[in-house]
Amino acid sequence: MISKLMTGIEHAIRKEFPETTYKIYTETTEYDSPCFFIRCISQSRNAKLGERFMLNTSFEVQYFSGRGNNECWEVAEKLRELLDVISLGEDLVQGRNGNYRVDSGVLHFVMDYNLPMMREQDAVDLMEEVTVYGKARESGK
Repeated sequence: MISKLMTGIEHAIRKEFPETTYKIYTETTEYDSPCFFIRCISQSRNAKLGERFMLNTSFEVQYFSGRGNNECWEVAEKLRELLDVISLGEDLVQGRNGNYRVDSGVLHFVMDYNLPMMREQDAVDLMEEVTVYGKARESGK
């Protein structure tokens, strides 16, 4: 599920920031500014009724600026809109608790995505075969 969310975040960022100018990384490597780095910073499960649970995932999108803090603040405002709702295939997921800060020319943008999920269950054959003994009445009563 983390990789699907990362892909959704990447597609959302690509709406505003073209691949020819901005690289997006998901693994630790050396960066060429300007670029984005996406990482999952935490994930938890909250049990719900029966087989249901809520999957709570927090992502950090770092933006490495080529021009300083002012550019980071501008990118933060764009990310707030872009990451508000992301798509996971045909489904849409709304982000929660978006916040950001700029530290030494690097934007740190954090967004939470909470997904209702259901545990997969093994298929169980409840009844393979049944035999019924009896007959219908002839009188219709």
